Amino acid sequence: MTITLCLMGCEGASFNSSIPSYPVNIELNIAAEYPHFVPDNIMQYMTFTQGRLLTDRVGYGGILVVTGLDANYHAFDLACPVECRRDIKVSIDGMYAVCPKCGEQYEIFYGIGNPTKGISHEALRRYTCVVYNGVLRIRN
Repeated sequence: MTITLCLMGCEGASFNSSIPSYPVNIELNIAAEYPHFVPDNIMQYMTFTQGRLLTDRVGYGGILVVTGLDANYHAFDLACPVECRRDIKVSIDGMYAVCPKCGEQYEIFYGIGNPTKGISHEALRRYTCVVYNGVLRIRN
């Protein structure tokens, strides 16, 4: 099971999702722009619903970026798979991302995005996170 979790956490969304596949391309200079947002500060998060630059792409509903309990970055689409609408976005409530409409909770700080209440049958859409020279790159 540990190997499966590691492989799932390292990859982007390689599964069928009810959330449409929209382009994701954002780069965050962690050292210069977000010095508090380092992996050692676990359970921190940021959301992006619009690009900061012309080249930024933020997926279907926006991007949720977290520093996980494993001291790695993880990124998810903000759209709830149950509702599958761009205007209904999950928000953070403690250890979970919660849909304001259906109430589904998704774990996010373990990097998987699995549902926890049983309403949804799929996880949040995940995106790939890679850090290179202090820049966090998020892609699909």
